[in-house]
Amino acid sequence: MEPLTTLTSVVIPLLLDDVNTDAIIPASYMRSLTTDPASGLFAGWRYLPDGSLNPAFVLNDKRYVQGRILLAGENFGCGSSRENAVWALAGNGIRCVIAKGFSDIFRENAYKNGVLPVVLAAPVQAQLASMATQSPLTLTVDVTEKKLMFASQMISFELDSRRQVALLSGADEIAETLQMAASIDAFRVAHRQRAPWLYAPNARTTNTSLT
Repeated sequence: MEPLTTLTSVVIPLLLDDVNTDAIIPASYMRSLTTDPASGLFAGWRYLPDGSLNPAFVLNDKRYVQGRILLAGENFGCGSSRENAVWALAGNGIRCVIAKGFSDIFRENAYKNGVLPVVLAAPVQAQLASMATQSPLTLTVDVTEKKLMFASQMISFELDSRRQVALLSGADEIAETLQMAASIDAFRVAHRQRAPWLYAPNARTTNTSLT
């Protein structure tokens, strides 16, 4: 994954509650492995029936087309547990979603794919929403300091240390596992000595494919 340390972007105000994963990427964009998930982001709202761009949808507003921070409402990412929803966001350059709350599965999928989900208390989210809808609002996300900075204000957000390290380093769960290859191999050697009957006679005691 691409490391995420700081991110400065205009905020895309999609101020809706209960935006589900089918709205984020409709199932019709998940039928083929050759379909780019990015093309299906908010397709039901982003495109008109004839396939042209819907000028009334926020992502088609020229002020926000380069936005990398999405501001949403409550319970963002609810519905089916499709990881494609996060792929669609990331494929369009969105690396941070700020909301009053997230579906648990969506939040986990976001972290796994280098997208930062930030939960804000309702009054703070309402303040951001008001500012972002009055005129384009530029905001900076600082993952190291766990702060949002905008309009001379600074707001802290919660982020556990493991997720923070993963985002800062760009390491996904596979990379994290590979970093423990030596410990895994040592455990297997010791385990085979304790319980040799669980292993085939010629089974390898180390997994050199991890190194």
